[in-house]
Amino acid sequence: MKQRGLCGVLALLLLLSLAACGAAPNGAGSTGDASAPAESEVAMDTAASESTADFSAVRENAKLILSASLTLETQDYDATCAALEQMTAEAGGYIQSSGNAGEKGSRTANYTLRVPQEQFESFFAQLGETCHVVSANRWSEDVTEQYTDIETRLATLQTKHERLLALLDQAAKMEDIISLENALADCEYEIDSLTGEKRHYDDLVGFSTFDVTLCEVQTLTAVSEGTGFGAQLAQAAQNGLGGLTATVRGLLLLVVTLWPVLVLLGIAGGVFWRVRVYRKNKTQPPEDKKP
Repeated sequence: MKQRGLCGVLALLLLLSLAACGAAPNGAGSTGDASAPAESEVAMDTAASESTADFSAVRENAKLILSASLTLETQDYDATCAALEQMTAEAGGYIQSSGNAGEKGSRTANYTLRVPQEQFESFFAQLGETCHVVSANRWSEDVTEQYTDIETRLATLQTKHERLLALLDQAAKMEDIISLENALADCEYEIDSLTGEKRHYDDLVGFSTFDVTLCEVQTLTAVSEGTGFGAQLAQAAQNGLGGLTATVRGLLLLVVTLWPVLVLLGIAGGVFWRVRVYRKNKTQPPEDKKP
């Protein structure tokens, strides 16, 4: 009888618990309906904040390699080169490579500058303020997927490495020890390779790349400020004037460079003319000569 009574009590408790569980969803549903307006307001606020987010906020959530290529002109070559190097240092960057070519008056410098990504926009604008910009291009490469894949593979390899070490500690047979050590060596090689690749991506993402070509000129190249016919006509006129000036300058330089040859040609021409006149006078009949 006691057992039957105990079973009845347990059955009653089970029914009560089932009833409580059945009531819980209804209560949760009513609570969800009451909080629905608040959740929608939060969603609207979030959407509004995302719509006003700038490009720098996007960069924080993505692995972007930022690059730019610029062709610049200057009439003060030495001062501009020094200014570019100082700007790079002040931005926290460094000169990856540089080179100079040409003679004074028409020199060209090629720079590959690495600048922290957070300084990309300001440095790009500063270049345009310091030099005469002939052309400028900028682009980005999203490597988020590749970077995430490397991180995932590294985490898996680290876990595998730890398990192999644990198995090596427990191994007793020599053939097992040798096999585990070989597996550890392969695992460590893959870890080192992926770590180097990750470090390479970190460098490309952390420091943007600027390929700069700086040309020393006597007259700055005209750059169109619009796409209309008037702007194109004005640019053509300025380019034509610059081309005429360059042509005249080139001819003068050519004359000065070749003056010894020109002198010799003049002397040779004078001698040839005198010889020709002499021969003509010598072969002319006497009666044709003037008295």
